[in-house]
Amino acid sequence: MTKGYIFAEVTIHSANAEWNEYSSKVQATLDAYGGVFLIRGGAENVLEGTKEGGTIVVLEFESPRRAEEWYASTAYQDILPLRLRNADARVMCLAGAN
Repeated sequence: MTKGYIFAEVTIHSANAEWNEYSSKVQATLDAYGGVFLIRGGAENVLEGTKEGGTIVVLEFESPRRAEEWYASTAYQDILPLRLRNADARVMCLAGAN
């Protein structure tokens, strides 16, 4: 089965209590869908081109369908407004290579 990935570039505008709440609650929403963080920020070394966005986040799921189910889940949608009020993001679901 092809793995599914959520790729996000997140530019945080307000690292406040709401942002901290969102950050602390994301993992619990992932657990029910088998999602794991592969990348959650960290040092970047741009080897080619220019840095475009903010913090890079990559999540892995057993399939693209499972990744999209997580994103659409009530648990994630309940905390999503916290992120939307405090950061801009580009978020996409990608299928892994077989």
